[in-house]
Amino acid sequence: MNDWLYLLLIPLFLLAIWFWPEQKSRSAMRRSQDAIDDETGPNRYHAVTIQPCSHACDAVIQLGSKRFLANEVTSLPVAGCDASRCQCTYKHYADRRIGEDRRHTRIAQEHIYARHEHRKGEDRRQQHVFQ
Repeated sequence: MNDWLYLLLIPLFLLAIWFWPEQKSRSAMRRSQDAIDDETGPNRYHAVTIQPCSHACDAVIQLGSKRFLANEVTSLPVAGCDASRCQCTYKHYADRRIGEDRRHTRIAQEHIYARHEHRKGEDRRQQHVFQ
């Protein structure tokens, strides 16, 4: 009887472990976010600004709201920071450009002017034949 009990309980125990609901940890969530980022590709224009703290130094204040590409921004504290403990942070943006994308109107204009051939078909070089 004990053998049958073990043969029944061991597979049930293994099935319970297999289907046990896995609680996602932060690292598992991060891995899933990395997988999404890999599918969409890296954002080449990911930008940051340096968000000054309440007692920001002059070096950060001079930067203002200038956006930097994320891979080109200086590390905090910035050079010339005179604060004993810098509490400035980065603010992230999807794109370095501010405002609307300017390419849309330019592309529309190109389509308007390139739609019809404006040349008449007469070649000036063929009009003047030298004999």
